[in-house]
Amino acid sequence: MTAPTIDRVDAAWLAGLLDGEGCFDAPRGNPRVRVKMGDLDVVLRAGELMGGTLHEEPDRRPTVDGRPRTTMAVAQVNGEAAIAAMLAVLPWLGSRRSAKVTEIVRAYRFKKGGKLAIVRAAA
Repeated sequence: MTAPTIDRVDAAWLAGLLDGEGCFDAPRGNPRVRVKMGDLDVVLRAGELMGGTLHEEPDRRPTVDGRPRTTMAVAQVNGEAAIAAMLAVLPWLGSRRSAKVTEIVRAYRFKKGGKLAIVRAAA
């Protein structure tokens, strides 16, 4: 699935969300961007911006009072679409997340093209 083009305002909003609540990783070398939280409207917007899949997962964390926790909404995008989303939000990420995104993008590009590509934040 190809990620839609994300304008600057939406990319900045998405970066803020992902910097605090998201996950950038590459299980088995496949880039992935994922956000999981209880606010369905926020996760839906993130999923739409990234062009990702949406699903629900039960919150399995233990509770203090024994009551069931809320169901969590998950938006996720993989592969090339994840790379596109990572590059769209890169200019607004903090240093730790920026380093992780750069590492994932470089490894993916090296794997795909056999050479190291320079990753620059979009202006």
